[in-house]
Amino acid sequence: MKESWRLRGIVIGLFFLLFFSPRLLGQVEEKTVSLPFPFIYFQLKNGLTVILSEDDSLPVVSVVVGYGVGSVDEKPGQAGLAYLIENLMFQGSLNVGPMQHFSYISRVGGRPNARTTSDLTLFFETVPAHQLPLVLWLESDRMMSLVISEEHLESARAAVLSQLAQLRFQESFLDSFLLFNQMIYPDFARNHPVTGYEDDLQKLSAEQVREFYHTYYVPNNAVLCLVGNFNRRRAKELIEKYFETIPRGKEISRSLPDSPELKGPFIRSYVDPLASSPAAHVAYRVPSPFSAEYPVFQLIDYILIKGKSSWLQKRLLQREKIAVRLEGGLENNKGVAYLRFFVVANNDIMVERSLRAIEAEISRLKSSLVSSEELALAKTKYLASLKRRQATSLDRAIMLTEAYFTHPPLEEIAVIQEKPLKVGASDIVGLANRYFIPENLAVLQVRIR
Repeated sequence: MKESWRLRGIVIGLFFLLFFSPRLLGQVEEKTVSLPFPFIYFQLKNGLTVILSEDDSLPVVSVVVGYGVGSVDEKPGQAGLAYLIENLMFQGSLNVGPMQHFSYISRVGGRPNARTTSDLTLFFETVPAHQLPLVLWLESDRMMSLVISEEHLESARAAVLSQLAQLRFQESFLDSFLLFNQMIYPDFARNHPVTGYEDDLQKLSAEQVREFYHTYYVPNNAVLCLVGNFNRRRAKELIEKYFETIPRGKEISRSLPDSPELKGPFIRSYVDPLASSPAAHVAYRVPSPFSAEYPVFQLIDYILIKGKSSWLQKRLLQREKIAVRLEGGLENNKGVAYLRFFVVANNDIMVERSLRAIEAEISRLKSSLVSSEELALAKTKYLASLKRRQATSLDRAIMLTEAYFTHPPLEEIAVIQEKPLKVGASDIVGLANRYFIPENLAVLQVRIR
């Protein structure tokens, strides 16, 4: 009899193990990662990915909610829709009134913020650790029940249009940036601005906004990341309480077109009546961020343009003083990458000299090996940038969220980050000769008359 009951107990135990395990309930097995810092991640049964990284060095916790949606998901005539919803997310949900998200977080000493890019929308805040339940409630409420009324839509639209006007006032070269994007990215998905076009924003209806929201702002297209001083068991209980009942959205199907080769040199001149000075945009098409060659260009970025010790900064701004503004770097737009430069000078002659100087420094990169000292300096700057991205709990939470969408699985994040550190001088000269060629070049010279 005892053996019979024991056997029955084993059978019952196996039944519960098989039929009530997290995997079969729709949850993905928890995964632990130790580098570049300890964290775990898993999925709820509705598809929401959760990343948890405990850090008790300060009595605060940073919370990031990331949605895999941005301007690349907009259709023609809807430019700025994702950015509009970013603003709408603060206009109120079922249990939270307009702008109350700001007031709730501000009253406990936090500061909520948001960011929209071409393919990602982030909402984030850092609060005292004991206020974690408040933040999770607020974020879950707008994920589940954002209010998209005509009144709320008009408030968000007015805010976005005001920001567009301010941006145009602050950046006199805005039109040339938009034109250059259209030169190097021929498809609408990649070449229109994240902030959108005024005409499109004016025409967007509440129904269009609702459809976009219910398609993309759903648990199975989202990541919830916590970094800071919290108890893991208690955090999981709160996350399940607030987020697990939110319905899973429909599976998202994207059909982003492949971007054709540049087939340069693609050179244009543009008279911009709003520009404050003559300027020029330069871009070279480089390998995809998912290729084995991309880390080499991450290092080239620091050698040529990033930081005061970079070749172009020293030559154009410090030594020859032929430019008054120089910026740029690697740009990744849904698998299409460019190394871009933007230079402003006092007159057309100085712009021409700046373009020749850029060409000369790239030729130097192609014709001789970078010295061991310069290579070490570039790697040091790259490492410093990595450390800055991990300096605070919020920095780490944003980095993990972005990494999930751009370079899954997260177990490989440390390996990916270390690849530029293994680049040699011969790698640089070889790929510089392969990619810095006229066929990969685009130039837009901005004139004021």
